[in-house]
Amino acid sequence: LVPTAPFHPTIAEVEADPIALNSRMGTYTNFCNLFDLCAVAVPTGQIDEGDRGTARFGVTVVGRPFHDGPVADIAAALAGERGSGAEPLVPWPLRAGAPAVDLVVFGAHRRGGPLEHQLTSRGAAWRGPVRSSADYRMYRLDTEPPKPGVLRHPDGAALLGERWTVSPAALGSFLDQLPRPMQLGRVTLEDGTEMVGFGCEPTAVTPEADDLTELGEWPLG
Repeated sequence: LVPTAPFHPTIAEVEADPIALNSRMGTYTNFCNLFDLCAVAVPTGQIDEGDRGTARFGVTVVGRPFHDGPVADIAAALAGERGSGAEPLVPWPLRAGAPAVDLVVFGAHRRGGPLEHQLTSRGAAWRGPVRSSADYRMYRLDTEPPKPGVLRHPDGAALLGERWTVSPAALGSFLDQLPRPMQLGRVTLEDGTEMVGFGCEPTAVTPEADDLTELGEWPLG
């Protein structure tokens, strides 16, 4: 994150020495083109320049090549575009019409969990909490770190999870690294919609496994 411009020249100053002024204006941003980076500039406030009056101040969010999506999302948050009410900001790739897949997680991949980085490192965007339909059960699996085993069951309950959005390529990479007994399949939400979500092999749930269904969610604390 860098200032967009070091100062605000007057029209007279630009006309007097346009080449030098242009070079100076790019003090904090010229390197972006040289290193093939991507960047978005946004206004963030105002500054008092004394005799020159009040001027707008902006910052530029700089990212690695082809990381336009995260850079645009951070810039939008700095500009105050945080969605409506409790709704998170719609990720830039979705607003641009890029393909994406919704993924429902129930355990260690939730925000703040020990495996959240496996999603964020792939550019996944958190979209908020969701609740499953009332026909799932949750068990504690003997894995490291501990994970919930979610199985469809006629005598089940609604489980609290989270919705993340990932690109198809990122989801494929994630699935390729997914260890047994975890599985991805279709999960039904309380409103009847279906999304890709976490489950587990039925044989992974032993008679000794702790049944966490009554808790309604996987405890992160």
